[in-house]
Amino acid sequence: LAPFIRVLDDDLDLRNLPISVKISRAGKVEFAGNTNTSTMKRTPEELVGFLFRETAFPDGALLMTGTGVVPPDGFTLQSGDTIEIEIPGVATLVNTVD
Repeated sequence: LAPFIRVLDDDLDLRNLPISVKISRAGKVEFAGNTNTSTMKRTPEELVGFLFRETAFPDGALLMTGTGVVPPDGFTLQSGDTIEIEIPGVATLVNTVD
């Protein structure tokens, strides 16, 4: 997931977080896109409700929704590409394609 997990502040508005995705190849940005959690069909609270409806997680759980940012048809990741996903105030996740 990442080198750390951040416990979110109560002041963080999960319903209105900007999300950006950048894919770089050989130092050049090949794709960039943005969205916001406000565009999700279900609220974070609803998703958590579904997750915990039938199962208990005494040690907690991670709920992953994806980014909502999709490159155009025909775009393919290549070895060496770097994917950077950022939610300001939360974290930036950077992965390189092997």
